[in-house]
Amino acid sequence: MDDAFARELTVRSLLKSKGYEFDHENQYWVREWTTNQGFEKVLEVALKTEDGEWNKLMMTTSGQVFYAETISGGIE
Repeated sequence: MDDAFARELTVRSLLKSKGYEFDHENQYWVREWTTNQGFEKVLEVALKTEDGEWNKLMMTTSGQVFYAETISGGIE
């Protein structure tokens, strides 16, 4: 197994362990947060870019991004 493939498997396992699920339609990892006794929902998205970097996004369920961060060291 080459190193890149092993790293990818490790990241997938880590994301699953943190409650993320892969969204096949949008091609990103996502988990949902609720607040205000379940009345408000926010999506936390982990997205791997074409150049191999990871971005973390916070967005509404309608897709409006209100926070974005590039994670150059990888997903933790």
